[in-house]
Amino acid sequence: MLMRNKVVVVSGIGPGLGVKLAIEAAREGAHAVVIAARTAAKLDEAEQRIRELEVDCQVLKVTADITDKQQCKHLAERAIGQFGRIDALVNSAFVHGKFPEPIEDADLDGWREVFDTNVFGTMNLTQEIVPHMKKRGSGAIVMINTQAARKPFPGEAGYAASKGALAVAVKYLARELGPHGIRANSIHMGWMWGAPVQGYVRQAAAQYNIPEEQIIEPIAANIALGHIPTDDDCARAALFLVSDYAKVITGATLDANGGDFMA
Repeated sequence: MLMRNKVVVVSGIGPGLGVKLAIEAAREGAHAVVIAARTAAKLDEAEQRIRELEVDCQVLKVTADITDKQQCKHLAERAIGQFGRIDALVNSAFVHGKFPEPIEDADLDGWREVFDTNVFGTMNLTQEIVPHMKKRGSGAIVMINTQAARKPFPGEAGYAASKGALAVAVKYLARELGPHGIRANSIHMGWMWGAPVQGYVRQAAAQYNIPEEQIIEPIAANIALGHIPTDDDCARAALFLVSDYAKVITGATLDANGGDFMA
């Protein structure tokens, strides 16, 4: 089991990949999952879904906005106070910003809001958790990134630019934290079949008055595996990077997109 006996912190719990990361960590044997989101209702729903697995995994819910460093500190202290350690950090919290938005017309104040969460907020939480990993001489961090940072998608420049900055930061983290036994990697997701993409497909089909299959087919046609990967499978790929199976992998970039983009 990928997460056997590990204490895993997952930020950005929501209806898409965030909740699937927590669920799959529990399914894969985690001793505990510490789940964080801005709204308590999302955490309650995630806890219920984990309980439905009927697995031996403790759940700690922490309402937190990662753009607030004190709230990140509180999250880390609660996790350490209850479980004594943090083995893995999955940075999934993000803000997408306006879409579509060409760069020439972009609201740069909107970009600042995106960077505030995706870069500075993510680093807030990372900075608060790293010292606890250093004390134990081990730990693993994975940044949930996007294919848009590697394969431009029209109208998504602000979001992609923020994630591009995060991808560079990961390589520096890997170099700096390696001597302390801490690994840091990025995983770049493409199309994922889950709540957000399902919503997009429904909206696009209604807008053009066509069956949903006609929206899905051209997307899947560009993917080597011939289908849109599920967010469950993408979540497990991310958890692999913080598992012991990846103990010699750090500073790496993994594309989890079914072959839509190949570096």
